[in-house]
Amino acid sequence: MNHAHAELTDVQVNCLCLVAEGYTSKEIAKRLGLTPMTVDQYLQRAKTALGAPDRRTAARWYVESRSERGFKSFELKPAPVADPLTDVTPPSASAAELPETLSTSQWQMRFGFPPVGGIGQSLDASQKTAAILRIAGLALICTMAFALVLGGALKAFS
Repeated sequence: MNHAHAELTDVQVNCLCLVAEGYTSKEIAKRLGLTPMTVDQYLQRAKTALGAPDRRTAARWYVESRSERGFKSFELKPAPVADPLTDVTPPSASAAELPETLSTSQWQMRFGFPPVGGIGQSLDASQKTAAILRIAGLALICTMAFALVLGGALKAFS
């Protein structure tokens, strides 16, 4: 068994690995974007380079030789930088300790919008509906204003 791994190209290696998994030349061709005849040529060259009697034996020899090697590329893992923390609970903050950025901003208070962000909502269904309707009304007003300005601009330029 001649293991001439240096003589095998990446495509030949891919073909051999897929043969070892049980794929046919047509299936390998579809996966690699090649024609079945090209796959057969790659497998023939790999078989010759390994000195195997057929493609299945070449694939088996290649896979076995890969598993016999002690070092596999991209398998080294560095030691962890720090031990993982166990049993850590996040600190709880009272309402007085929360930063000012979580409070409702001025424009939200003017329009009566509910607070946004990390504060829990304490609105009942009717309050949520009223807030949604206020948002929809504001969106409608902005859309109408935009349409009027666009209409005026089109009338001015025509």
